[in-house]
Amino acid sequence: MEEYLIHTKDSFNRIAEAFDEEDQENEILQWMRKSVYGIYLSCFKRGDKLLELNAGTGIDAVYLASKGISVFATDISDEMISKLKLKIRENNLQEMIKAENYSFGDINKINEKDFDGAVSNFGGLNCISNFESLSESLAERIKPGGKFVAVVMNSFCPWEIFYYLLKSDPSNAFRRFNKEGIEANLSEFKIKTFYFTPGDFADRFGKYFDTEKIYSHGLFSPPPYLYGIYDRAKPVVRALMKLDNITKGIFPLNRIGDHFVIVLKRKKNR
Repeated sequence: MEEYLIHTKDSFNRIAEAFDEEDQENEILQWMRKSVYGIYLSCFKRGDKLLELNAGTGIDAVYLASKGISVFATDISDEMISKLKLKIRENNLQEMIKAENYSFGDINKINEKDFDGAVSNFGGLNCISNFESLSESLAERIKPGGKFVAVVMNSFCPWEIFYYLLKSDPSNAFRRFNKEGIEANLSEFKIKTFYFTPGDFADRFGKYFDTEKIYSHGLFSPPPYLYGIYDRAKPVVRALMKLDNITKGIFPLNRIGDHFVIVLKRKKNR
């Protein structure tokens, strides 16, 4: 494992204890998660079996299980997986969720190869820049026609550019355009982070997957790290959230924003 990924694993281990509490306290993040769930349920149905990447403490896995969708949840952080395994026991979800400590580079070690699809939420995939091995590993495990739904941090976030320019901080305003990645904040830690356009990300999976749909995720609404703006102007931000919900799938607005959600479909001829 590369040195920066070892640091990433250690950082996520350290925030595992407070992860759920911080997630629940951020109302922008909660709105974004609800929006992603709507897309998940448009792609998957009760009885499906999914492979989840960067599952964290299992917030999404537990939700999907409540909808009758079984999940094989993976994460680089053993502390995150420990939290998820506790939730599985506490909620008697042993028949619905399986959790294992796998990094993106370990997905090829999973023996199961009959998944109806895969999911990755909230920028976990921004922790790496080379997707060749992962793309092949997913293609080998997802049924032809199955879908991979990824939520990825976009390289073009108008809110971030505007916010940092107002603070006379151009280096941060345009930091996402750095092709070599940046050291981004994760609570009090910094982790190596790479940003992608929807087209660039789709191309990296293009050998095995076709792009079915792209949604913007947080174009008009401020990013979760600017939740102080939400606290000061809730009516305005909530109106912006509604605008996001209306426009998220409309070209070209669906190409920009804090994150994008991309629905990739496993090719049938490979």
